Amino acid sequence: MTAHTFYRISVWLPLLVPGVVGVAVHGWGLRPGSGLLHTLVQLLLVSLIYGGIPYAALAIWATIWVDRRPEREIRRRALLAPLLMVAVWLLATMVFAILTREGRMSLALAGLGAVVIIPLGYAYVAIVMLLRRAMDGLIDPGDVSAPERWPDRSPARAGTPSRTPHDSRL
Repeated sequence: MTAHTFYRISVWLPLLVPGVVGVAVHGWGLRPGSGLLHTLVQLLLVSLIYGGIPYAALAIWATIWVDRRPEREIRRRALLAPLLMVAVWLLATMVFAILTREGRMSLALAGLGAVVIIPLGYAYVAIVMLLRRAMDGLIDPGDVSAPERWPDRSPARAGTPSRTPHDSRL
């Protein structure tokens, strides 16, 4: 598997994990009992119900964005991902407020969602970073670790010949 593929799949974890939990609980009848596990299951299911559609929009963008980016840039963006999700969430609750004319409820939903998104989002980011480190030998970095995305086209280099190891003019 390439690093790009790993990150493209990882982007979808916040939808896949609650989806699998939902199927396990409601499809197969598995019951988490009480306590912390029950609370975690509820949190995951509620995150899917309320945040699923807004997150899907962000995940589509992120899946496309990952292509041909250096891994360092992907990791930096991953650290910003929960904050990007808060922005998407706030936009979604504003649209909800406009459509339903329920300003107070939308404001409460926006605040509560942001409070949940940040720790849950950073938990997913931590899981992805730990998985990436654990799978280091199994993942082909390919061109993800390339230092630049585009060749240097600055005016200072315009007209200067390329000097690559494959250049016969070296």
